[in-house]
Amino acid sequence: MELKLEFRVARQEDVGPIMEIIRSAQRRLAAAGIDQWQNGYPNRPRVEEDIARGYGRVLLLGGEVVGYAALTYDGERAYDDLTGGHWLTPTDGSYLTIHRLSVADKVVGTGLGRGVMLEAEREARGRVGSIRVDTHPDNLTMQGLIGSLGYRYCGRVMYESPRLAYEKTL
Repeated sequence: MELKLEFRVARQEDVGPIMEIIRSAQRRLAAAGIDQWQNGYPNRPRVEEDIARGYGRVLLLGGEVVGYAALTYDGERAYDDLTGGHWLTPTDGSYLTIHRLSVADKVVGTGLGRGVMLEAEREARGRVGSIRVDTHPDNLTMQGLIGSLGYRYCGRVMYESPRLAYEKTL
């Protein structure tokens, strides 16, 4: 029997599973020697704010939350100060930003992180002209995912610490 995948807006009752996914992602990053997400970010209040603002999205597999991302359509102030390159599209706020992408330990390596990115892209088509995302310079897994989906490196931004910034036009 094949399990059904669903991508939807996160709800308050999803906070517990989302936080477990984020904590497991924090542990994986630490085990890999990456200092991303090791200072208490993202935390429960941040996720609750994502949900209250309508940013949170969850990926469900057979009804269980196995992935999370925050999708924002109102620009990202940190992206206004891009260094070492340039964005592919004008910085006027008409882009989707993906933050806090993470998946449950049991689905790491199955392509569901890619699935979250593709669902975000599907949602964004017709609404905005591009998608922007950033990641830690040592997070080679995320860089590989971003590159495999056609995102182009655009420069560096400061978000929690220096980050590599990417954009994909739709």
